Amino acid sequence: MRVALLLLLATACQQSPKTDPASVDSARVASAAPAVSVAPAASATAAAWFVGAWQGAYQAELFRVEVPVGGVKAWKDDDGKLASGDGKLSLQAAADGSVSGTASGALGELSVVGHVDGDRVTLTLHSPQPDGFHGVILATQTPEGLSGTLSASTGDSLQVRQAKVTLTRAGK
Repeated sequence: MRVALLLLLATACQQSPKTDPASVDSARVASAAPAVSVAPAASATAAAWFVGAWQGAYQAELFRVEVPVGGVKAWKDDDGKLASGDGKLSLQAAADGSVSGTASGALGELSVVGHVDGDRVTLTLHSPQPDGFHGVILATQTPEGLSGTLSASTGDSLQVRQAKVTLTRAGK
């Protein structure tokens, strides 16, 4: 029986493959480690249509306020010669929809702030001068860029101006 047992052990040792202790340890570590999954690369989110620099122009003109009997005489006396003419806009729109920039020209040096909501842009014009022009621009997205209307008046509202506004991507 002893001989049979030794023969059985000898046969088993010859038939079983030799295993390197280092490979056994690395196999154990690999099986014990959690599987690592690689997340697919996140695709870059496309920027909103409005993000970036915009430039534009306006041609300020007299906006005639209808003066009822007893109304503000200065509105009727405004011939539109002052604060009429060309102007330029330079804007920057951020991904969150906020817009900031400047306007210069016939209405003076103005700061511009506003917001994009869908395909519409609402901007506020502000003069650092108390008697300077203040106003709004309401514009809508068009195939060419943005198109809208500027409405502004002096701080005392005695001079009122209006203009068509066109904005395009800066550099175009």
